[in-house]
Amino acid sequence: MIAFIPIFLYALFLDDLLRYALDAQEAVVATVWDYTIQDWAMSGGGGEYGNFSQVQGYARQMYCDHESGVDDYTMDGDKARDCQTEAHHEHAALTAHPCWLNPGAQQVECTGPDKQVGLMGIPIESGFADEFNHGGLIKCNGRIGVQNYMLNENTFSEFSKKPLAKTMQDKGGSVHGQAKGSDGTSAYLLPWEQMSIIADPWAINDDVSIRPGQKGGLGGGSGDFYKRVTNVYTNLANVGFGPMSVAATEFFSKAMSNNLLSPALVGPLVSPVSLGGSLELGDNPRTPNVAIKPQTGTGNPSEKIRQAGHNEYYFNTEWRDWDRNAPEKTLKDRGNNYMGCKNAESC
Repeated sequence: MIAFIPIFLYALFLDDLLRYALDAQEAVVATVWDYTIQDWAMSGGGGEYGNFSQVQGYARQMYCDHESGVDDYTMDGDKARDCQTEAHHEHAALTAHPCWLNPGAQQVECTGPDKQVGLMGIPIESGFADEFNHGGLIKCNGRIGVQNYMLNENTFSEFSKKPLAKTMQDKGGSVHGQAKGSDGTSAYLLPWEQMSIIADPWAINDDVSIRPGQKGGLGGGSGDFYKRVTNVYTNLANVGFGPMSVAATEFFSKAMSNNLLSPALVGPLVSPVSLGGSLELGDNPRTPNVAIKPQTGTGNPSEKIRQAGHNEYYFNTEWRDWDRNAPEKTLKDRGNNYMGCKNAESC
């Protein structure tokens, strides 16, 4: 019976350590994934909640009490209850308290983005990355310290001949004060939690919806998306663009000289619809035309275009190419199962 009580307390303590290790892991893993869904590249301001640091700043605010399950954003006077007081330690576990303030511990911290990761050294790709890439490899890490409030350091010492527990802290003292003043004998520093991810936030900065004929974001188009397409299409490293541009100029010239194209129509022909150009006449092949429409619901990804006084419907992807219709067949085969895995046990 004498041996059973310390063993029981030690089991409780190890259970608390595991819980705090998982809380620290959650803080790091959840934060790095936030960089894939938050619009941090386009946000203004600076400091802890500006630009790249905003995701890390919000994560610290959520996990300053070491967990996401019991958040309290109220104020105690002029101090934030969770982050600037010790109120969150009142509902801490029975045998130990975690704290980011222990020497050697660290709240969630993210670095990056490392823009060199993933580059292939291809000139056209490098030029695109230099102008538009705001993302890259993002790394987040954190480490929690845990203070002992139950186990006597001499627990099991008769078996080990040396202390098996850290120095027990005074439950009536300041948890934060004890954490700041702790050393290697009074706190457990759990292993570093680290995770990294490659992300580029440009795709979540704009609700892309471009109609045929809209260029450069004019007339409701998406400037960010169109500029990226143009950068690749007109890039000098695109070996096909130069000959095509020369051929387009010759085509227009011959068409006008042979009275096949009125000079009065050349302006509207090469101008976007938003500037008075004509969609029915065509477009200038020296600048790209891009059309994209977010697909909602369960209908086919089709596009309605007004032509010759009536509506024509086109598929805006290769959903049905009237040959193999591969995307349509893929969706039907996949159904509602992730990657087509209908039986999780066999995948």
